[in-house]
Amino acid sequence: MPPGAQHGLVGAQQHRQADAFSANGTVPVARALAGLAVGALTGLLLRRAAAALGALWAAVHAALPHLWPVVTETNRLEDGPTGPGITVAQGLLTADGDRLAAPRHSSVLEGCGSTPADLDAVGFYRDFHPAGHYWPLQLVASGLLLLVAVLVTLTAFRLLRRRTGKAAG
Repeated sequence: MPPGAQHGLVGAQQHRQADAFSANGTVPVARALAGLAVGALTGLLLRRAAAALGALWAAVHAALPHLWPVVTETNRLEDGPTGPGITVAQGLLTADGDRLAAPRHSSVLEGCGSTPADLDAVGFYRDFHPAGHYWPLQLVASGLLLLVAVLVTLTAFRLLRRRTGKAAG
């Protein structure tokens, strides 16, 4: 195993960096194929494809953290939130186990945010994908993108066949 592999290093960047995750593995190839198919179908329907490609990109990034179960780490208030990996959610934990959004603080405006003590918080939580989730996330995302590519390609060919007529024979 190369040095740093146990820490989730991918090339020069760690897997938890969005750019490194999106640029490595099987997702870029599947995203390119799905983008080509979506662009072709949108071009047939609307005569422009840029909006559809942006929507595909946004959908992939919105869905990606939810394709595999997350790991949750909890810590004391003094320690702050920890958990190396792709962060899905984080915030405060109350004594009842409720999750709260972490308050925003500002030294410029007095009374701008609540302190954890004001919210009866006893600790922090972080939901994340550790380095071990890299390939499962890559493969599930790639599989879904390839499914989208196949379905959109079939739809584009059916639309093209309807518009140009059936082949003779």
